[in-house]
Amino acid sequence: MKLLYVHERFGAIAGAEANAFITAEQLGQRGHAIGILHGPGTGKNEDGWEQVFPQRFGLEGDSAARTRSALAAFKPDAVYVHKMADLKVIQALVESGVPLVRMVHDHDIYCMRSYKYDYFTRKICTRAASLYCAVGCGACVVKNNAGGFPLKYVSYRDKKREIALNRCFDRMVVVTEYMRDELLNNGFDKNRIEIHAPVPRMGDPTLRSSFSDRNLILYAGQIIRGKGVDVLLESLAKVKSNFECIILGDGNHKASCEELSREL
Repeated sequence: MKLLYVHERFGAIAGAEANAFITAEQLGQRGHAIGILHGPGTGKNEDGWEQVFPQRFGLEGDSAARTRSALAAFKPDAVYVHKMADLKVIQALVESGVPLVRMVHDHDIYCMRSYKYDYFTRKICTRAASLYCAVGCGACVVKNNAGGFPLKYVSYRDKKREIALNRCFDRMVVVTEYMRDELLNNGFDKNRIEIHAPVPRMGDPTLRSSFSDRNLILYAGQIIRGKGVDVLLESLAKVKSNFECIILGDGNHKASCEELSREL
């Protein structure tokens, strides 16, 4: 089978990239031909990605035209989309008629804020995408993580169009029942949703957990609000036994967590 991956970046950076890389590597080892239509490079492990994705198509310039060109050149049997917010790319894929599969990594597809909780109360949002997102939640204006002006505009009309385009996919792959229910809440066909929890690579079978008076706790990952590092710190503050916690990572919530740690 010829399988064309589609992703907004090229190279290692976070969990979505790890998922794309590992699945493509395993599929390639099973004899499938793997290509990728991608955005800019991350500068991390790009050599490894070049080995896993021997046929590569960049999205610079006219992304719709580049998408059609990649489809014509690679002639995939199916397209496997990971993170891709460019609706010109999604529209071109839908119009191609090629079987489409989408890996749903987060809430970007159906949430204008992308994290599905109220900005002010931090309560989990259970609403489907609607005008409330723009008026009640104020999600038309969100934080700009790309640099420059601190805020950016998010179009409600574009978000509804994105949802409609993704409903055209032949399969939506999620990792939890919760994310499946979010898709159902936004009008996706239940018969086109598959739950596939990621299976980690096998580690060294001879390794065994060891415990000592040090009670070392290690967190390694992004330090952003949705990862719950603040909750970890608040929980550890209630622990009566001696322990040591090492947190490895970076993100826009790091300074806040450092301040919280000092306060606790």
